[in-house]
Amino acid sequence: MEQNIINNQRQLIPREGSIGSYGDLLKLGRRGDNLTPHHIPADAFMKARVPGYTTNKGIAIMMEHLSPGKGGRHRQTISYGKSPNLSFSARETLAQEVWDVRSIYLRQGLYNREIRKSLQGLINLNRLTWQGIFDKVG
Repeated sequence: MEQNIINNQRQLIPREGSIGSYGDLLKLGRRGDNLTPHHIPADAFMKARVPGYTTNKGIAIMMEHLSPGKGGRHRQTISYGKSPNLSFSARETLAQEVWDVRSIYLRQGLYNREIRKSLQGLINLNRLTWQGIFDKVG
């Protein structure tokens, strides 16, 4: 059987939607579980904008990422494999990336109460962890 089936999971994978720091989420996973932590906002954006930020401290959500293989919800995100747009504010970037992940789950019929709560929690965790970074400007 081919390993490059895109989005072969039409249901959430156990632990998908979990939120926390990237470092903590990495410890939750195991090789072959088809999950990976996805930084929101993107790791490269935060590194460029936030003093004291590190990859492991970044806030993330567990998303489907087929391994080995191609596809999965993580690879569909707007920030996957791309350079960040630093012309946006941190607040705008957070909103755009949350909306993007929400849209991916909506398209696949997997947006439910748990994913909604996870995305709301992710926003709050970012605000708590990086105080002042996501405040309204002006």
